[in-house]
Amino acid sequence: MTLLALLVSGRAHAWQEAHQTGDDAHVRVDSSGVAQVQHEVRWHVVRGPLRSIDLVNVDPAAALEPDVPVTTEDGRALMAHAARRDERTVRISIDEPRSLMRGNFTFDVRWQIDLVAARALARDGATWRLVWSAPVATDGFDAARTFLELPAAPDPPQPIVADTGAVDDGAVATLSREPGRDLLELVRPHVARGESPVWTVRLDPRALPLVVDPRLRPPSEAKPPAEPDRVIEASVAVALAALALAFGLLVAHRGRVFGAACKAKGAQAGGLLPLPDAVRAALAGLALAAGVALEMTGRTTAGAACVALATLAASLRAPSSRPAARGPGRWLALRPEEAFEVLPGSWTSRAASVLAGLAAVIVAAVVASRFDATGPWLVALDAVALVPLLATGRDSQLPPDGARSAAPWLSRAFRRLRAFSELRVSPWARVASEGERADELRLLVLPRVAMPGVVGIELGLAWSSTPVGWSATPEVLARVLDGSAAAAKLTCDVSAGRAVPGRRPDERVVRLVPRSPTRASSIALIRALADTLTDRRATVPAAAWTAPDRRVPRPRRPPAVADAAA
Repeated sequence: MTLLALLVSGRAHAWQEAHQTGDDAHVRVDSSGVAQVQHEVRWHVVRGPLRSIDLVNVDPAAALEPDVPVTTEDGRALMAHAARRDERTVRISIDEPRSLMRGNFTFDVRWQIDLVAARALARDGATWRLVWSAPVATDGFDAARTFLELPAAPDPPQPIVADTGAVDDGAVATLSREPGRDLLELVRPHVARGESPVWTVRLDPRALPLVVDPRLRPPSEAKPPAEPDRVIEASVAVALAALALAFGLLVAHRGRVFGAACKAKGAQAGGLLPLPDAVRAALAGLALAAGVALEMTGRTTAGAACVALATLAASLRAPSSRPAARGPGRWLALRPEEAFEVLPGSWTSRAASVLAGLAAVIVAAVVASRFDATGPWLVALDAVALVPLLATGRDSQLPPDGARSAAPWLSRAFRRLRAFSELRVSPWARVASEGERADELRLLVLPRVAMPGVVGIELGLAWSSTPVGWSATPEVLARVLDGSAAAAKLTCDVSAGRAVPGRRPDERVVRLVPRSPTRASSIALIRALADTLTDRRATVPAAAWTAPDRRVPRPRRPPAVADAAA
């Protein structure tokens, strides 16, 4: 019994078991015959740790990538390294074997191989033959897939029988033809242990035009490189020159018109870049043409930088000016049609320019989409250079033109104030001398029943210069006679205003600024002032009653009752 007990085997407490469960190969071949190979080798570990695996039947000419990412079934990423064990064997060593104790793992093994140098391509009559073999299967598994991606050619790739050269109708193959490439998917239903899946594919030589090996393409068949199309190159050069000239002329015209408008108002115009107008226009045109040319060659970052330079060169800054001193003048009440006359040209011409520019951009985007999918986006990027022509050099950047600049804002305020029956409103303009145009416009507002001493309430715009143009702020002036009841009422009820000199020595003026620089806030302030300066001792006569009379008529008395009452 003692001898028998010594001969009985004990239970093993340290055992390892792992099996290969799949191998998918992705082979991407470029036009020169160089293949980028990616093998997704799947292993199932029953008991670990799994320290390394071997890939047998790897071509000696393959250039391995040393880093091999490993993905677990729950998405964790591990790392392994590939190195050659011998001429045709590659060993994958896991950096952390303890991480592969149990579960399913996928090894992403990659290498690069020249199919011509490895003699995987061979001449087969008028076509070529590609022989591809995968590493030897360590264990049997099902559904071994090989994805062969080739440049597009007139004739598609086809799996063939290696011995006869006939098309292999029994192969499980799926062909997908896309613009620029052909994708052939080959599936082996089952791979036995120790078997290496081998595929033979017929190729069109026109799929690999850069392969000039004499064994595949004899010198008699090799065609000289095609002569570049000089007509297209010349057309592109002429189009770029026309673009540079047109954009430069637009920038020069815009600067000339804006400079003339600034000179008429005593201001000094200039570009955002401190350069003369001719130099700035030439720089804008050349930069835009250079940006488009760089984008056409694929250098979009450098092209975008040139477009940005063209945008800066086309931009105009706000002119610098000094307000001129005004001489004596007198204030007159005007008719609304005289004060708020509509001046033609400004809005209409600007809208026409915007529509023309938008139409040109849309047409260019449609044309560019026929050549490249990214063409419309590049056209939209280049269209930024047109923004300074529409957004800079505008009337808002010019010094204010007295009554003309304030008329649009005051006309809307006039229509709203005139709707209140307790107010009297009229345009109020300042004229320097007889026959001259008004140099300032305001609104004169008076309560219907004003208390003694009220001269008027005026609504106007105060202009201030900013780095990008001129800004208007509404202001309200309450004018009363000094020492009057209106002055006392204004002092008691309005304490936030600032007193300024009036037009006469006995006039007292309080300047008020609305809570917010809007038309609604200004109208609310004027109504509050008018209510404060209204004389409560007098009443406004009511209008005649025009609605139907709803009173019940008194019943007529009998004559006897009427006489008795009398």
